[in-house]
Amino acid sequence: MSDSRSDSYVYLSDPAHLAEWLGACEPAAPLALDTEFERQRTYFAQLCLVQIACEGRIALLDTLALDSLDPLVAILAEPARRKLLHAARQDLEVFYFAGVHVAAPLVDTQIAAALAGFDEQIGYAELVQQVLGITLDKSQTRTNWRQRPLSAQQLHYAADDVRHLAALDAALGERLAVLGRTAWLAEECRELGAPALIDPPVADAWQRVKGLPALEPEAFARGVALARWREQRARERDLPRGWVLKDAEILALATAAPGSRSEIASVLADNPAFVRKHADAVLEVMHGGLAEDDPARGAHAGGPPSAAARQRAKACAAQVRARAAELGIGASLLLTRRDIERLVAGQVPSRAIAGWRAPLLADVIDAFGHP
Repeated sequence: MSDSRSDSYVYLSDPAHLAEWLGACEPAAPLALDTEFERQRTYFAQLCLVQIACEGRIALLDTLALDSLDPLVAILAEPARRKLLHAARQDLEVFYFAGVHVAAPLVDTQIAAALAGFDEQIGYAELVQQVLGITLDKSQTRTNWRQRPLSAQQLHYAADDVRHLAALDAALGERLAVLGRTAWLAEECRELGAPALIDPPVADAWQRVKGLPALEPEAFARGVALARWREQRARERDLPRGWVLKDAEILALATAAPGSRSEIASVLADNPAFVRKHADAVLEVMHGGLAEDDPARGAHAGGPPSAAARQRAKACAAQVRARAAELGIGASLLLTRRDIERLVAGQVPSRAIAGWRAPLLADVIDAFGHP
């Protein structure tokens, strides 16, 4: 069946072999998943390899050689089959833009680990070491996955990325059951594959620009417009966002509010090529502004927080940290810094008043949810 085989995995580049391998998976057996991709020079990631583990078997799918992923699409759409991933968001995005929808139920072992008391951003290799006592070779972390043929070292590295997911899922599941947090994990993972989370609308692109919400209202509106323009252009040309316009350049333009090509050239003195090509478009975008009923305006608190607001946010953060310490989890798993800023501004985050967080944060909401 296999196009090539090692002792620990099969390498598949033919759709018929892929269908045969997947067909041998028991209907109720969970699938452990990972992807390898390239996106250094593009907006959309190019899917290069898919790793799947099922009941101790591992397959490496050469998506550059496979002319059809239909068998994979079919099995990942099955609603009764659990899919296991680590730090799932990026893999789900890569699958999504490759035309592969990964249906719930999903389990993200990074989220499971965070709920069990591990670091919120713990990597797969570190988690395997801490939970299973196994040391993985991570020498291929920054390898070129587009090259062909892939080396034996690359393939073994890729296989290892799914080899231990089922064991992690079982071990972390036991810990969460003891802690009474099994339902917490299900809640956190329920919407992981939602298209709105994987591919948020261009209108929300401003949320990716660090430092933008701290600007004064009119500068913020200009920055929002620029972020949306950049996002649309990056998607249309399949370029990284920073290749179109860097975050720091968005902030500089939004703050300076240049009114002519020469003023833009002064602000972007280190990027004359951009000024030549896009100065007129930038002027139009920035000075078009945002409509009064634009959702971005409502999400903006109106410039840098006052000293009193900063003090309230500091006190709120301290209370959240104390509650997280009682639970043995990271504070941002309860509320992020942005959540806290919104809370003290009177915009109570929906996740703070629903689900497993609600009873844990009720006193925090009472104390800080009214500006």
